[in-house]
Amino acid sequence: MRKITLIAASLTALFASAANAGDVQLVGYVPAVCEVTGLNTQLNDFGIVSSAATASDITFGVECNDVDGASIQMISAEGGLESDDAEDQSLPYTATLSIPSYTDLVLAAPGGVGTNGFNTDASYSAGGLLGGAVATLSFATTGGAMWSGGYSDTLTVQIDAAN
Repeated sequence: MRKITLIAASLTALFASAANAGDVQLVGYVPAVCEVTGLNTQLNDFGIVSSAATASDITFGVECNDVDGASIQMISAEGGLESDDAEDQSLPYTATLSIPSYTDLVLAAPGGVGTNGFNTDASYSAGGLLGGAVATLSFATTGGAMWSGGYSDTLTVQIDAAN
């Protein structure tokens, strides 16, 4: 009987050591996307700005797949529609960025003298921007210029993943 018990114990030890475990680590990746699309360098003409005026609306895409959402910034290079003839003197205007289901982001470029680099920004939750959204930019001057000549500004819309 003792011999049978020893054989059974030996077989159990043999099969127990033969059973071995392994593991596989599974990974995947989703590239980060945080971008403005369809807002290439464009000319948007207010026309005559001797009194309040509006320019055409522009539509473009915004997308950010960061779970923390995004920050969108609008930057006016000149802080208003700068006079071509009187450097650093500019006409105030507003640019309104509208994205459905979010509060509008309004840049109120102050105009005046030396207002270069004026900007505004806002944070957006990830929900509506996750799959991309259509944004609209609307423009209006808040008054008129009294001097003849051209007036211009460069408006940049920038989107970054939230921290």
